[in-house]
Amino acid sequence: MKRKIMVLFFIAIMISSVFVGCSSSNVSKDGTSNESDGTLIVAIPDAPTYMDPQIQASIGTYRVTTQIFDRLVQLDSNMNLVPSLAESWEVESDTTTVFHLRQGVKFHNGEEMKAEDVKYSLERCIASSGVNYNYLIISDIIIVDDYTVKIVTKEPFNALLYRLTLDAASIVSKKAATSGEDFNANPVGAGPFRFVSWDLGGDVVLEAFPDYYKGEPKVKKLIFRNIPEAINRAIGLEAGEIDIAYDLAVTDLDRIKSNKNLQLEEVTSTTVWYLGFNTEKPNFEDVQVRQAIAYALNINDIIEIVFNGIATPAKNTMIVPSLFGHSSNVTQYDYNLDKAKDLLAKAGYQDGFKTTLWVADSQIMRDASVVIQDQLRQIGIEVEIKSMDSGNFYSSTGKGEHDLFLLSKTSIDPDSMLRAMYHTEAFGLSGNRSFWATEEVDSMLDRACVITDNNEVEKIYEEIQKIVAEELPLVPIAIEHLNAGTKSTIKGFSLYPGKSHYIYGAYFGN
Repeated sequence: MKRKIMVLFFIAIMISSVFVGCSSSNVSKDGTSNESDGTLIVAIPDAPTYMDPQIQASIGTYRVTTQIFDRLVQLDSNMNLVPSLAESWEVESDTTTVFHLRQGVKFHNGEEMKAEDVKYSLERCIASSGVNYNYLIISDIIIVDDYTVKIVTKEPFNALLYRLTLDAASIVSKKAATSGEDFNANPVGAGPFRFVSWDLGGDVVLEAFPDYYKGEPKVKKLIFRNIPEAINRAIGLEAGEIDIAYDLAVTDLDRIKSNKNLQLEEVTSTTVWYLGFNTEKPNFEDVQVRQAIAYALNINDIIEIVFNGIATPAKNTMIVPSLFGHSSNVTQYDYNLDKAKDLLAKAGYQDGFKTTLWVADSQIMRDASVVIQDQLRQIGIEVEIKSMDSGNFYSSTGKGEHDLFLLSKTSIDPDSMLRAMYHTEAFGLSGNRSFWATEEVDSMLDRACVITDNNEVEKIYEEIQKIVAEELPLVPIAIEHLNAGTKSTIKGFSLYPGKSHYIYGAYFGN
């Protein structure tokens, strides 16, 4: 069956290759991008859902909005904390951190960024159910003066700085956001690129902001082009229609490497792909059913077929080994069809059942869904795949309309990952689409983020990972390896392990 899936997979690729989804807009007559006028075209696999980063967390959105908005602090490509809109900070007490803002920072509307914009932005984030689960511990934001802000938490919070690097904590122009215009259609930030236009499901056009506090970007026009098929992103890159192509298929990498006009960037991410269960649906309320499905998944085959072997097994935890708090001391569900069938029978489903698997219209999700569909058929579970555009997928699964679902989660610290996946506060759009939580795990997560003793914190995170590995509201599958193909003339670009790559610093060279 694996061989059959592989054959179908490559047939689908060959068929799709005749449809290169590259528009000819903003390219020269011979189909190449306009390096001469500083236009850089980036091919992305998932269209952004919003231009406002504080509505809903999504990599498709954040890969664009992180170019428009800056945050108080950020992580560089080596995952080190560095100053951004705050030039410095100090801890005043266990619950209070003082941030000193850069003076003279301009928003894209010409207004100077001041403390009232910071206070407004963070309070706006906290008020948004789609992103606020990471920020509910903040109790107050105090303006000291125009360039000084205090952030006060309800309890000591050891992940505050990391949380403020996330795109949900972007600093927006208060004047623009309260003007009465649709901010999502007219976003105004203080980042290196300002918004020009957005063709829903198509191109997003940005332009260099000449008053950016770090200096005007060398790229003068930045176009994000949605090309869902990986092979079409590669073809566009090879044809010169694309300057940077994110997330190429692993089957194309050798060809890109051997092309003297192209170059390949690669890095291991902090992103974990997983299969989730809506535990509010009757079939998936029973942990035995969830465990049966875990035993029925051949993770190695999924990695081999979907990622062509270039991914790392997640080993039944959402915390990747490179992050603090990772534990390998959790229950493993090694591929075992007999165990899977036995557990299904104990749960009363000896003949299996029918269900649906919800996925967004991206290549990884489509390919993985076909493999999982086949694997679950081996234990009598008939899966109907429901594929839809990313906007409807995130909205519908956030409302709990799904049965099974495929998704990935990127994190920069254990609290942001575990809280999004397993805390009551994160039900729905905020991340917990399994709708599973317990008072015990909620309490442990809340306790872990206020403790300053790393040894004690690590023990709590290990215990949480043990509990959720047994209860299994979701099955971690693979740690994604990131890549991007670029023209050899692109310099200064590097991949960010958190996936929302920075374009600022990139330029056309020789």
